[in-house]
Amino acid sequence: MQYFSIVRVVSPPAGQPQVVVEYFHDTARNYFNTIDQAEIDALDAGTFAGWTREVGSFIAWPSAAAAPEGAVPVCRFFGSKFTSHFYTADPAECDAVVANFPDWVLETREAFWIFLPDKTTGACPENLMPVWRVYRPSGPNHRYVTDRNVRDTMVLLAGWIAEGYGPDAVIMCTPR
Repeated sequence: MQYFSIVRVVSPPAGQPQVVVEYFHDTARNYFNTIDQAEIDALDAGTFAGWTREVGSFIAWPSAAAAPEGAVPVCRFFGSKFTSHFYTADPAECDAVVANFPDWVLETREAFWIFLPDKTTGACPENLMPVWRVYRPSGPNHRYVTDRNVRDTMVLLAGWIAEGYGPDAVIMCTPR
C-alpha cells in the first residue's frame, strides 16, 4: 500500500521544505499533524490503529538549518487527557501555554519551522498563504488547514472556534 500527501505550491519554496502531513482518527474524531518521518512511517504502517491520512497537509521546514530566513520554530504540545496535540509558532503563546495550561505538556519547541502572520492584521508575508487553526472545545482537538472553505465550514457548521491573528484568525503562514 502506498501513502502520500499532495501539496500544491505556485513556485518551489526556499530552503529544504517538507510536508507536514495531516491524519484523522475516525473513532476519536481527532486530527493530528506531523513532519517527523518516523511518526509518518509509523502512522502509515498502522502502528497506531485508526489513523488515516487527511487532506490538510501543508509545507514547513524540519529544522532551522533547512528553513529560509524569517521562519520561526513551532512548539508542539500533547494533552494526554485529551489524546490531542497542539501547535503554536508564537513564542509568547508557547510560554503562556506552558505557564497556564498544565494539561498541555510541551514536547518540543522545534517541531518544525514556519512563518508567523502579522499579529495585528493576520496578513502573511509575500508569497505565503494562511494556515488556519480551529479548535473543538468538546473533546478538545485542533486542526490546521489551508483551505478557507474547510475552516469556515468547521466554524459555521460544526462548532469549531477559529484561533489566530487579525480578522481572519490566521495562525501560521506556509508557501503559496
